Amino acid sequence: MSVFVDTWAWFALTDPDSSDHALAELAFRDMRERRVELVTTNFMLAAATTLIRYKIHHAAAVGFRRLTSNLVSDHVLRINRLSEAQEQEAGEVFDRYDRMDLSFTDCTSFVVMRALKLTDAFTSDAHFRVMGFTLIP
Repeated sequence: MSVFVDTWAWFALTDPDSSDHALAELAFRDMRERRVELVTTNFMLAAATTLIRYKIHHAAAVGFRRLTSNLVSDHVLRINRLSEAQEQEAGEVFDRYDRMDLSFTDCTSFVVMRALKLTDAFTSDAHFRVMGFTLIP
């Protein structure tokens, strides 16, 4: 089983002061115990690093980058790098849903999840549910 990891999860895991931290930690531990493959994108990591840098501090962003690097080395996390065609498709999704408050990064996530046939996202972002995905936790 593979689960897509959204910015919400990365931020909640990194910020011990977040109201979502304990919930994210519990879900993360559960997925690790079940040997779930975590999947994210280069766009998601860029967004999460930037958010962590500005909402917490630089050292937390550096620690986050180290964490994701270790998860990749341990074969727990796979980073999907978007192709030019996927970026174009994400732009089309972004353009189509003008009444939803979607970020372009969210649209790249939806495109990658569909391409990889992923159904579950580690997030509390309701946009993933609206787009037909199951939210964890």
